Amino acid sequence: MEGLRKPVGLYLLGVAIVVAVFFIINTFLEDSIDVPQVWLVLDVLMLIALVPALIFNYMRKREVDREDSAGSVTIRYLSANVAFFLTAALMILFLHNWFVILAQGSDSLDGNHSAWIIWAVVDTMLPLVVGTTGCRMWCGAGKD
Repeated sequence: MEGLRKPVGLYLLGVAIVVAVFFIINTFLEDSIDVPQVWLVLDVLMLIALVPALIFNYMRKREVDREDSAGSVTIRYLSANVAFFLTAALMILFLHNWFVILAQGSDSLDGNHSAWIIWAVVDTMLPLVVGTTGCRMWCGAGKD
């Protein structure tokens, strides 16, 4: 499992960078490319990134919980728990919106402001959470 840490971390970093950049510039590309089609591809890459991020952050949280001494709240405890619960929340929000698009098509987004807000939250938070997790995996900081 240790041998996968760096390549998976690099993948998470790559997805985080691509999602962040595309989220920022996609408005300018509407005339030249099919932006919704690119998002459909990115959605699959984002899902593939969220799964190992959730697993890694859960394993890290579990490790910190096991090593917990006297129930004190440390920076390590806080960062492991925040990373895990943010990743889980992102997974829930992402899957909710993604399943709606898969079931009802991308036309379901027309006039659906709450779906757009959820996508904005996911596309903003995913690069931060997945990118940070990727950095931790790349640097081997999961055992800090």
